[in-house]
Order: sequence, then structure tokens, then C-alpha cells
Amino acid sequence: MRWHTVDAVVVGTVLPIAVGLFLRTVWGKFRLLRALAPSPEPVAEHPRRLRELLTVFLGQEKLFQDPVPGIMHAVIFWGFCVLLLRALTLFGMSFAGFEFHLPWLGRETVLGHCYGLSKDTANIAVSVMVLVALWRRYVARVPRLRNTGAALFVLLMILGLMLSDMVFEAALRGAIPAPAGHAALLFHCVGILVFLAYLPTGKHMHVISSVFNVYLRPLHRSGRLTKLDMADEKVETFGTPHIEQLTWKDGLDLYTCTECGRCNEACPANGVGKKLAPREIVTAEKECLQREAGRLLRSDGKEAEELTPAVVSAEEIWACTACQACEQACPVNISHVQRINSLRRSEVMMQGRFPAELKRVFKGLETNSNPWGVGSSRRMEWAKGLDLPLWRQTKGAEYLLYFGCAGSLDDRAVKVSRSLVSLLKRCGVSFAVLGEEEPCCGETARRLGEEALGQTLVEQNVALFNELGVKKILTSCPHCYNTFKNEYPDFGAKLEVVHHTQLLQDLVRQGSLRPGAATAARVAIHDSCYLGRVNGVFQPARDLLAAVGGVEAAEPRRSGERGFCCGAGGGMFWLEEKGERINYERVRQLAETQPAVIATSCPYCLTMLETGVADIGREGIAVKDLAEILDEAR
Repeated sequence: MRWHTVDAVVVGTVLPIAVGLFLRTVWGKFRLLRALAPSPEPVAEHPRRLRELLTVFLGQEKLFQDPVPGIMHAVIFWGFCVLLLRALTLFGMSFAGFEFHLPWLGRETVLGHCYGLSKDTANIAVSVMVLVALWRRYVARVPRLRNTGAALFVLLMILGLMLSDMVFEAALRGAIPAPAGHAALLFHCVGILVFLAYLPTGKHMHVISSVFNVYLRPLHRSGRLTKLDMADEKVETFGTPHIEQLTWKDGLDLYTCTECGRCNEACPANGVGKKLAPREIVTAEKECLQREAGRLLRSDGKEAEELTPAVVSAEEIWACTACQACEQACPVNISHVQRINSLRRSEVMMQGRFPAELKRVFKGLETNSNPWGVGSSRRMEWAKGLDLPLWRQTKGAEYLLYFGCAGSLDDRAVKVSRSLVSLLKRCGVSFAVLGEEEPCCGETARRLGEEALGQTLVEQNVALFNELGVKKILTSCPHCYNTFKNEYPDFGAKLEVVHHTQLLQDLVRQGSLRPGAATAARVAIHDSCYLGRVNGVFQPARDLLAAVGGVEAAEPRRSGERGFCCGAGGGMFWLEEKGERINYERVRQLAETQPAVIATSCPYCLTMLETGVADIGREGIAVKDLAEILDEAR
């Protein structure tokens, strides 16, 4: 009886203190979130959000991209879910004695026996996985992991909770003396309360916040930049020059970061040694938010910190290819790319600070609607002799064939345009073109932070498409495809957008296009970031290569959703890349498959990979668009 009293007194004393500390810390963080800007994304489509909660949060789906740590983390998480009922039982026992049990979970019931077996299994499994985690951190020393005191404390605490529960169970079964059982019970209950008070103070806040972050993530954000209200004259700030311009959902992202480093590992810029590291940006902004708490909550008169360059350097934000690899790798759905783009917006539109070479790009887009600044009269020079039907002169065309700036003006990309036209004519596809009227889609300006110019281009295009009655757009550029499909609806456009590989896939399936044999036997597949990872279009490339006689498709070690960027996205095509080049690394990865040809589906990827092949001495490898491969396989 004396031991039960000690249990009740100790747990009863620690419980309100721990809960009070927990609530105090969480309330402070919640107040900071409320001090940030409202989120422009409405919380809708709840069935889809619930499915994502089940797969990403409860199912730990994204963790299994890296199997060993994925299994380790998932087993620990699922084990804790199983042990929640056990924790409630142990707290009840600390107050009511060892005879306490939850309804239907008594030792003599079938359900109780089944749960007891599950609980014992979870204790052992979690303990083993914690040992694996300790080995990875302190023996194998996995590079992406931060071996902090906090990480060690949490792992040892989890291990202690598992072992104390097993010791207590042994005492209940009479295998060890009762005093040892009481000591284990106290350690377990007090340990849980200490853990509770500690959780919201650091990165382990994600244990609480990840469920909300996964559920509330912007469902359409991956390939879609937030539209700024440029017409509101009351708006004086664009982008995020200071921490308070972050939305509350951005702030929740910062709190939810697990600091696992998967984003850094996936980032192509970080992978070739550039300063950009998505995790470090999150950490720096989170620390800034804490430093600015007094100003945001109490208006203490402190001058606001500039996010760039004080918190995030210009070198970091101008190294991002916006490839979304960091977001695809993140197990808790943090939106890295939008925040980096928002920093670019404030630099370009508020401060007028951007790399010098972009001045020519912005000028060209403003005056001639293309980044090169080439006059519109030259936009269709490449198509002489092709007799392309013009939309204004054609009635009833099914597709507006939109080539884009690269597909019209880049010497290499226009060869793809010619091959595509050849295939469409061969298959009798109904299409027409804008000719010299074709403008830039606006993607380059928006990705580079020149939102005002980007929106002007978009609005001009929407007006033109509406005037001409355009309903379907066919394009060979994934960046144009993504912009038309995901961003133009924000500006009132209702378009069906098709990438050329999707249409060619349909033509092959219908039998309209029957490729012959190819000259190259082994072809490595390079997935465009904005076609593949961002929009989920992977299969057409594989189906098309399978349809070509004599072709053996080769998958590089980074392919599909985990594909590696060519280095051109996010407007980087127009910037002089410093240090080791991303396209060189991608060519090396593709060359590991020993291909005769690298197959692409994007004009940017085509140029970057072809340049990389030449620069690093892999001239024996050809780089071709899928349209070219099919056109040659007659």
C-alpha cells in the first residue's frame, strides 16, 4: 500500500507541472503563428486531405523512399501508437494500483490477451529500432543526420520507456520483486511526462505538429506559385522581406521540420556542393521567428531583421532550381520551394537586387515576350517550309500547338519542334499554331521572382486564348505545361493541357503511330522535374521507348519521383552557375547506365544534358527528345 501511495504522490505532482509546461510552450508557438500572415490557400477537399493523413502521417509512406531508416522510423511511430493504451493503463495503475485496467483490456479477456501480445511485440520492436537509430547516428555516422544532444536524449528516453515497461511487466508476472516494478512504473510515467514537457521546445515538436502540417498542406502547391494581388493598391510588401510576411502555414512548416536532412540529400544544388541546403533555410527562419517573437507579440520596438541577406543569403536563394525534390523527399510535407520563391520576389520587387544577367532576361520578356529579347517577327523562322496552319486562319483545330520560347528560338530545341510537327502531320492530328503571335507563358519571370512581369504575361495570354477560343493546348515544354495547367486557372483560364509525350503515347496506343526500329539500342531515361515529379507524368516516356523496335530502356539510379534535376529549372537556365555544375553530375549518373542515347522530354533538359555530355567528355552519348527518337524510327 505504501508503494501505491508513493506512485500516486510522485505522478500526481509531476503531472500538472508537465502538462502546464507543455501547454505554455505550445500556446506561445500558437501565438507566434497567429502573428504571421494569413494563408492564401483555403482548407478544402477534406476527403483528399484525410487520405493523405492516412498515407503520409499514419502510413509513413514517404519515409519508405529510403527503406532502412524508413522502416526504423515507422516501427518506432507505429510502436508508440500501439503503446498509447499501455501508457494510459500505467497512469491508471500509478493512482489506482496494479489491479487497474482499461475497459475490455483486462488480463483475463481475449482482447486483453491480444493487446498484451501486441504491446510486448511493440516494446521489443521499438527497442531494436532505437538501437538501429543509435548505430546510424553514432557508429555509421550517416552524413545527413545532426548528432545533437537533443537527438541522443530522445533516443535514450524512448529506449528507457520501453525497458521500464518490460521491467514493470516482469514485476506484474512475479518474475522480479514488486519494488522493482514500482520503480519501473515511476520511471515510465515520469519519463512520459518529462518527454511531454520537452517535445514542443525543439525539433521534436513535429511529433505534435506533423499531423496538422500534413492535413493542412496546400494540395495544389507543388507546381503552382501563389498568385499575388498586384491590383490592390493597399499592398505595399511583396514576397517575404521580413519574418512576419510568412504565412501561418509557413510557420507551421518551420515548427514541423524534423531536421532529418532528407531535403538536403535530395537537393541537386546541395548535392554538387553549393551552399543551398533546404533544412538549413528552415532552421534559420525558425530561429529568426523565435528572435522576433518579442517584436511580433509585444511590439518591443526592435527593428525587423531582413530575411535576405541576414537570415538566408542571396547565394542560397539563387541556387534553387525549384525542382521540388526537397518537397518530394520531406516526410512531413514542408513547402520549401514556395518560401524560396517568396524570398526572390522580395529581392526583385522590393529591393531590386538580383543577379546581373537577369536584367537582360527581364528586359527581353518585357519588350519582346521572350528571355532572349528576339523580335516576334523571328519567332517562326525555324518553321519555314513546314506550312503550319495558323490558329486565326484555321477553323475547328483541336489543339493549339504551343512551342514556347525555347521551342521557337533555341537552336537545339527547334529541331524537336520540327520532329513533333512531323509526327503530328503523319498521324493526322488536328492542330494549329499562333505563329508570330505566340508569347512567353510567363513561367520564367514568375520563377525568378519578377511576379509583376510574370502576371502581365499570363494575363495577356489568357486574354488572347479567350479571344481565340482556345480550349486545348499541346506543348513540348514541361514548364509551359505546368504553368498552363496549374497556374493559369488562378487567372481565369480553363484549358485542357497536354504534353507532347502524353499525346504521342495515346497515338501509339490507338495505332495511329507505329514506330519502327531505332538506331540506338540502349536509351537512358531522364525524367523532367516539372513533367515527372511535379505533375506525375512518368509512364509516357517508358511506353514510347517500349514501342520503338530494338530499344532497351535504362533507368538511372535517380529516376522517377526521385529523379535528379538537369540544373535549369527555377530560371537557372538563364543564370551563370557557380561551382560544380548540376548538369555535369546528372550526365555522370545517366552515363552509369552505359547508354547510346539519353532520352528527354524538355527543351531545357535537352540543352543542359547535351552541354554536359560535351563538357565532361562523353561525346559518344547522344541526347535526344522522345519526339526525335520516334520521328527517326520510321
